[in-house]
Amino acid sequence: MQQEIAKQGYLVGIVDAPFNVSFFSSNKAEEIMKEHPTINNWFIGGHSLGGVVASSYAYNHQSKVKGLILLASYLMNKNDFSNTNYPILSLTGDKDGLSTPNKISETKHLLSKNTKIVKLKRANNAQFGLYGEQIGDNKATISPEEQQKQTVQQTVQWLNEQIK
Repeated sequence: MQQEIAKQGYLVGIVDAPFNVSFFSSNKAEEIMKEHPTINNWFIGGHSLGGVVASSYAYNHQSKVKGLILLASYLMNKNDFSNTNYPILSLTGDKDGLSTPNKISETKHLLSKNTKIVKLKRANNAQFGLYGEQIGDNKATISPEEQQKQTVQQTVQWLNEQIK
């Protein structure tokens, strides 16, 4: 997925998360931004727990980061964008057994007025990250390739809208 977004002209940085836990890498975005000082429009995103970490970073750096992309993720109460027009894209799967539609709905009130929510039909949590099955997740009835294709299409379309 990252390569397909990059093919559309966007720099995609993937941070190394110690022990595969994104909370340990919450300031890695700073390093990527410093490595590419000519880029003016930064967006941050993450999948599942990575989206929670990305949303905290975006909330605390709204002047530096122009928008947030959540993949099968949701906001924590401390990151309340509801009184802002901060651009947010939230992609979810209707078969997600981890970041369930109910969990996402319960935190919907924290999203900004400028949030686009897209629910991918037949998609689950694990296929956003392509790391195999995960305990507690539901079985997707869409292929991983199709879910990734739709994720790329929605993300690139949204990024293009933000940059124009």
